[in-house]
Amino acid sequence: MRFPLRPATALVAAIALAGCASLPRERGYAQTGDLIKARLGTVPTWPPDPAAAAAPAVVPDIPTAPLSVDQSIQLAFVYNPRIREEYARLGLGRAELEDARRIANPRFGYAKLDPSQGGGTQITRSISLSFTDLLLLPARKRFAEGELDRLQKAVAAELLNLATEVEMAWFASVSANQVAAMRDVVAKAAEHSAELAQRFFDAGNINRLQLEQELAAAALARIAAVRATADALRARSELASLVGLPSEAAWTTAEQLPAPSSSGFTADQLIPLALEQRLDLAATQREVALREDALGVARRWRWLGAVEVGYERESEIDGGVMRGPSLALELPIFNQGQGAITRAQAELIDARARLDALALSVHNQARRGIEQLGLNRDIAERYRTALVPRREAIVARTQEQVNFMLKGVFELILARQQEYDAYQEYLEAVRDYWTARAELRRVAGGRLPDDDATLEPTLGVDAILPAESAPTMDHSKHGMPSSTSVSSDADARAQPAPPQPATDDPHAGHRMPTPVKDTAPDPHAGHSMPMPKETKAAVPKTHDPKAHPAPPPPKSEKDEDEHAHDNHGGTP
Repeated sequence: MRFPLRPATALVAAIALAGCASLPRERGYAQTGDLIKARLGTVPTWPPDPAAAAAPAVVPDIPTAPLSVDQSIQLAFVYNPRIREEYARLGLGRAELEDARRIANPRFGYAKLDPSQGGGTQITRSISLSFTDLLLLPARKRFAEGELDRLQKAVAAELLNLATEVEMAWFASVSANQVAAMRDVVAKAAEHSAELAQRFFDAGNINRLQLEQELAAAALARIAAVRATADALRARSELASLVGLPSEAAWTTAEQLPAPSSSGFTADQLIPLALEQRLDLAATQREVALREDALGVARRWRWLGAVEVGYERESEIDGGVMRGPSLALELPIFNQGQGAITRAQAELIDARARLDALALSVHNQARRGIEQLGLNRDIAERYRTALVPRREAIVARTQEQVNFMLKGVFELILARQQEYDAYQEYLEAVRDYWTARAELRRVAGGRLPDDDATLEPTLGVDAILPAESAPTMDHSKHGMPSSTSVSSDADARAQPAPPQPATDDPHAGHRMPTPVKDTAPDPHAGHSMPMPKETKAAVPKTHDPKAHPAPPPPKSEKDEDEHAHDNHGGTP
């Protein structure tokens, strides 16, 4: 069968052939990567080959160096399953565009009719094409391209949210590790103190109450250490799930959080930046434009139903042939596109409402985020410059009063516990600051104006641990360290230490009587604590002030405040 090639048929064939070209492999993926890179500086690696993308996930390489926050984000962009999930959405958008760029396939019809009594056979052949698809092809292609553009922005926004989640999990993990390390050191020191107290009790140099206080303090310190370790493991597991690494593998993070940044910016600076950078806002704006276009198309073509044009050739029974064009037209009698118009109007109203709500949310979140960031910075600084130094000073003064038998061990243990709690709360305040900053970066939709500022480390755990240069007594003969002396580095520098033998014993500040087996001159002769009868013969009755001068008197409250400010006003 031969059909004459009419001009209209040639036009349809040309359009069909033009629509056969496929989209470039990188279409959609490359644009999404560019959007992320412009706001984050890094981009997910996505294979352009669909077969490679659909392959099972590879086993990640375990990093050997401690992970920074930027390296954690890069790992998440490679191994986190959400990357494949979001890029699959782009694949669906590409598929919609592929379909929209092509008209419907032509239809071929065939009919063979035989008469009931003798005679020949009637054969009808036809070919038809939807003229409606041809008329609406530009609009459908425009809608699909706009939808893919919206998807690119929406997927990029979701991946930026993933980066924010990784950042917050990294801060939480590092902070939890710092707290756990501090609590473990404190617990070990308390346990050493309890062991030494047990020796003193066995020698008859302290009473049962003092021993039980030390043992209870050690148990409480170990419970706090175990709880901190559990929190660190939970934070590590959350970070591992986000970066795509097994939590039991031998990878580490940085040991310390940076101190809060001193630079700042206002909401008036941040809001215009957020309105420009927020990709979810841009995606919603693109959706509003698409809904407006869809409503215009629905109104313009409301009277157009299904229209098919074709060509038909019919062989009659008597051998004659009939041929000619065909047209099938849907009459808009019952349906004039009312539903399509109503649907397009509702979708436009919904899109505009979500755009208005998101724009208002950006304004409010930016102002609230700026205020929250400033408050968290102020809290962390007050811990660093006010509370932690004063807790150190309280421990040091309490230690002096314990040395002079003016207070008991219980008061010292309580003061020391409050000091450790203050340091832990300081670390948590720093964590809250960086978490709020990560949230503010999400609100801004990218980098903040002061992201390149130089940062300093937080206070180290040595700020609250016993100083080796503090006034101590020599328990080195016991062959074990302890943790009773809790004088800070600042107090040790401000208050000259008596010329005592060097020792690592953190119990030295207790000045408790030594066990009976010690035959060296008693460094605790200044104590008025009664000694057991069987030990008095081993204790010298005289005290050499040259060998062991008395500790200096306590400082005034004004001196303590000035000293605390001088030694803790800056980050070490």
